[in-house]
Amino acid sequence: MRLIACDLDGTLLDPSAQLSARSAAALRAAAAAGVHVVLASGRPPFMLQPVLPHVGDSVTYGVLANGSVVCTLPDGTPMREVHFELAQATGVIRQLRAADDGYGFAFATDAGFAHEDGFAQRMPAPQTIPRSDDALDAAVGATRAVKLMVFHRDHRVHTLLDLVPSIVGPELQVSHLGADCVEVGPAGVDKATGLAVLTPDAALSPRGVAAFAASPPQIGARVAVVGFSYGARLPAPVLTHGTLEEAQGLNGEQGLSRLTLQALPGDVGGPVIDAAGA
Repeated sequence: MRLIACDLDGTLLDPSAQLSARSAAALRAAAAAGVHVVLASGRPPFMLQPVLPHVGDSVTYGVLANGSVVCTLPDGTPMREVHFELAQATGVIRQLRAADDGYGFAFATDAGFAHEDGFAQRMPAPQTIPRSDDALDAAVGATRAVKLMVFHRDHRVHTLLDLVPSIVGPELQVSHLGADCVEVGPAGVDKATGLAVLTPDAALSPRGVAAFAASPPQIGARVAVVGFSYGARLPAPVLTHGTLEEAQGLNGEQGLSRLTLQALPGDVGGPVIDAAGA
């Protein structure tokens, strides 16, 4: 394993938006094992600041604002920024308001963040920024939009996924945040495209090839059976671990080995490997 990408709200953080000591220790252990830990979150960069002191140097990258911003962490050096034109974002707010006054908004720009009544109640984490009467307050002094979230007084998120695209048009993407609101932004941008920026352009290590062991196996050695223990429920084989009980059959037959492990029918016929992969 080379990389772990983890969401924040409702995943890594608890209901009060805090990182537990156990989760922080898990991040440190992963980093110590040479694994890159990536925070993949819908949060824009400025909303990551309360979390960073608790993760220290365990986290190396961030895929933020649902993929619009990819940066190194904890310093925040940008690797990719997909800009949402300010005029386009403010135009969406005005367009949706004209269509239905039940829409509400939360708007992040390079100048700040403003959220209207109803947004905080829909979020899994407490909002530390006071409510604004108008989300367009965030556009004052701004040069670009970072994130635009849309909710509705009467409609749930699945209805918004049908309604909002028909109003804003095909040039913009409407996606589900995970909470009871949607995000409007540039088409083709999401966490998956953000993570793709972190794909290495060279092989991380030489391709390994399994080989037969050069020496006889030791009784009691750890072994694993590679098989489809759960049939077609998983897309790849799994390892079932156990030990080598005896290097012959029950009646002393040569060429047979007896294993102690919890095998399932899907493991039958699978290769047996030792701790070194031989």
